[in-house]
Amino acid sequence: CTTAAMECMRQYISELLDFIADMHTLTKLKNHMKACCQPLHEDTFGGNLKVGLAQVAAMEITKGNHRDNKAVVRYLPWLYHPPSTMQQGPKEFIECVSHIRQLSWLLLGSLTHCALHQGSISCMPIPLDAGSHIADHLIVILIGFPEQSKTSVLHMCSLFHAFMFAQLWTIYCEQAAAAPSLQNQNQTEFSSSAILTGLEFWSRVTPSILQLMAHNKVMVEMVCLHVISLMEALQECNSTIFVKLIPMWLPMIQSNLKVRDSVLINKSALFHNFKLHLISLCFSTSICQLGCSCVFRPSRTG
Repeated sequence: CTTAAMECMRQYISELLDFIADMHTLTKLKNHMKACCQPLHEDTFGGNLKVGLAQVAAMEITKGNHRDNKAVVRYLPWLYHPPSTMQQGPKEFIECVSHIRQLSWLLLGSLTHCALHQGSISCMPIPLDAGSHIADHLIVILIGFPEQSKTSVLHMCSLFHAFMFAQLWTIYCEQAAAAPSLQNQNQTEFSSSAILTGLEFWSRVTPSILQLMAHNKVMVEMVCLHVISLMEALQECNSTIFVKLIPMWLPMIQSNLKVRDSVLINKSALFHNFKLHLISLCFSTSICQLGCSCVFRPSRTG
């Protein structure tokens, strides 16, 4: 992003963001790859291209944010203005899905950049103070999903996009806590603030997840499987926020999830891995104080 090529790209950042947010981009690129003879893999080319462009957009927005977040407000004017409770109709639902997908690609670009350039200045296109507003966008999706999911494929996939974003935002907050800060404030204070932002995000979103599970058994199974997938992903990342949320998530799943035997077997193996994970962490942290006794309670369905 420091080369002269970036000067040519800078004026097209808005178009770039529209490109990575377009749901049909990957399909179009895959069809194009089938029609040409270039030695590129048709299943991975689109995703790699989007992630590369997302890195460019993430760095450009980060550089332009400074103290007043000018760049993110310019390119994402809706970020700090989620729909109100009186505005949550079909139009607002699909807009929130589109916004969450766009944010997911930006976060993925940011995290990819941080993974490839470890030790460099952090790439933070989305300010942490937007966390509560982003949670409100996500809540619109969770509340509207039972009614809107039957409309189209995009609507039906909205729950997947919601949980995928929640996973990326959690990791993003932890990356922000670990990376060198651009702000003129104490690094320890900033790190604590980043972790608290992630926890606050989940405190706002979880009631809507529970409300979604209250609809019927189909929703219970669907949500629980998404939560399990989320937990597995965060566990692989050794997520600090994940450890703090285990006492809330596991009882919720154990008390609600009653599905086919193959899923129960996988769930039992997952819980066993979580127990081992917590035991190893207890030697170096105060995990026991977080109420992890609920994790070691035998599962009746396991």
